[in-house]
Amino acid sequence: MQKYRIRLKKYGSLDFYYAILRKDWKRSTIFGDMFLKILAVLVISGHRFIKDSCIVSASALTFYSVLSLVPIVALVLGIAKGFGVYSLLENQLHQQTFTNPEIVDFVLQFANQALENTQGGLITGIGIVFLLWAVIKVLGNTELAMNQIWGVVRGRSVTKKFTDYLSIMFIAPIFVVLISSINVFLTSNLQTIAMEDGFLSYASSLIITLLNFLPFILVWMLFIFLYMFMPTTRVRFKYALLAGIVAGSVYQVVQWFYIRFQIGVSSYNAIYGSLAALPLLLVWLQLSWSIVLWGTELCYIMKNRHFMFRDVMDKESRWIDNIDLSLQVLTYISKEYIQNNGVPTLEKISAELCMSTSKLQVVLQQLTDKGILAETGKEDDRSYLPVIDLYQLSWAEVIIRLSNIGDRNEDEWEKRFVKAIYQEFGEEKFAYPKQNQ
Repeated sequence: MQKYRIRLKKYGSLDFYYAILRKDWKRSTIFGDMFLKILAVLVISGHRFIKDSCIVSASALTFYSVLSLVPIVALVLGIAKGFGVYSLLENQLHQQTFTNPEIVDFVLQFANQALENTQGGLITGIGIVFLLWAVIKVLGNTELAMNQIWGVVRGRSVTKKFTDYLSIMFIAPIFVVLISSINVFLTSNLQTIAMEDGFLSYASSLIITLLNFLPFILVWMLFIFLYMFMPTTRVRFKYALLAGIVAGSVYQVVQWFYIRFQIGVSSYNAIYGSLAALPLLLVWLQLSWSIVLWGTELCYIMKNRHFMFRDVMDKESRWIDNIDLSLQVLTYISKEYIQNNGVPTLEKISAELCMSTSKLQVVLQQLTDKGILAETGKEDDRSYLPVIDLYQLSWAEVIIRLSNIGDRNEDEWEKRFVKAIYQEFGEEKFAYPKQNQ
């Protein structure tokens, strides 16, 4: 009995699953090892999902998504009318809707009213401003939530947001219209060919079967794009690809269950009547954004899995831990700088010191704020170099700066603390680190 209690306690510990990701624990069988790694990813992603308050972030994104939904649909329908495929797109929305038809009719009704008002010259300027504001808020909160997961302190600049977000807002609707039109065109024409005999009939049948997977492929592409583009840090394609496929597949499965079981339809119809589609829409958007943010956690875990620990350093971490990690980072950057190996990037520092990017970015931001390091490069590919003479910069000065004591030294304990630090570490220079005997 005691043996089972010990085993249960081990499997119930988060540190056990973090150790699996770091490859500190192995099984003799490939199947067992793979099963435990998958289980570890699921457990840790759930733990981080709660720790990073992803439910709260999903709620904020749901709110702004509802505000922007009608203007965006109106924009897409307007572009579809320009291409002459309005009816095709409307049929596609009904056929591949993410929930029951009531929600689609509910959104299309208001979107068409918005188009009629725009065509009539009513409140066009206000409508455009509201559309821009709503879309920017959705994208901005998406970036903020993903940056929080990745541990990124600084987001896009105002100029970068303006150019990136506007590009998404105008390119995405055109992409949706074109994909929907191509899908309808190929399906209708291939069905005609499939009724004939010969090689074309077999080829068209195969293509029609492949087209059935198009919704999965489109969702995967959307998730991969979000995971690579939205965070203000470099995310490798292989991590975004794997996370996008997993999260996108979960999204499709949840969508299937949501549509088939129509959760809460009868009760909502009895309470809300004609507005029953609204709470159903809110529930679905909350689920969708939660899946997107959970996929972001997966992407982060896969990138940093080899050096992840349960207690990731944050601004409330122990002072001595912050000092220790800061000295490690500065020592490495100084060595690279003195040996003329180039300016180290965030990715390179993370790999060399076996430190997760979220932990590392907190350290680098502190050193930058204290005027010890400077950032260079693009927002998604930052590099760091010292701004103080390394032959003069001592460990003591770095410790004092990170201790937020400054030059005032008003209290007696501060004076004695500074004196003790300089006596112990004043001779330690980053250009000539002390050799351990």
